[in-house]
Amino acid sequence: MAHLLPFRPSAALFLGVALLLSGCCANNVCDCQDEQADALELRFGAGFSAAELDTIVVLRSPLPYKPTTKMETVTLVRAPAQAQTALVLNNGTPFAQVGTAKVNAYRYEIQYLAKLPTGRSVPATVLVIDSTRLRGSLQGDGCCTCYANAEKVVYATRAKKNRSALDSVLVVDLKQTPYLELTK
Repeated sequence: MAHLLPFRPSAALFLGVALLLSGCCANNVCDCQDEQADALELRFGAGFSAAELDTIVVLRSPLPYKPTTKMETVTLVRAPAQAQTALVLNNGTPFAQVGTAKVNAYRYEIQYLAKLPTGRSVPATVLVIDSTRLRGSLQGDGCCTCYANAEKVVYATRAKKNRSALDSVLVVDLKQTPYLELTK
């Protein structure tokens, strides 16, 4: 013989509220787009020719930087149509991510191929990113939790333009300015 449990109004109310609350998030699409939160966008300004920007060399070394550390190198060969597009440094681009290390765990050197009058190309450093300060947190509304940076500051050095000039030091708040402009 089947034994029926007594009906409890409090259990039915709890079950109803749980079903209603679980349905609230099911209708919302959680599209954080936070994979670019740590990205450093570099744009090539005026003065660069498409031929100079068809090959970009990015060197990376872990921090703290030591000149004796072997640097990882990525060479990006770009079609003429891509020559003026931005270069993005991110946790997994253009280098593979190592463990949980983010873009701020490395020093970067950006080079382009300068054309000599003889027609030969030589690597020329346009920017050195000495360090990046990132500070962020997970922010949520009950249904969606996304990562957001509260601080993204780049400390960089522009290579000297001629032998008598000094390197120029840059501190760029990428929360205020969305990209670093590279100049010749």
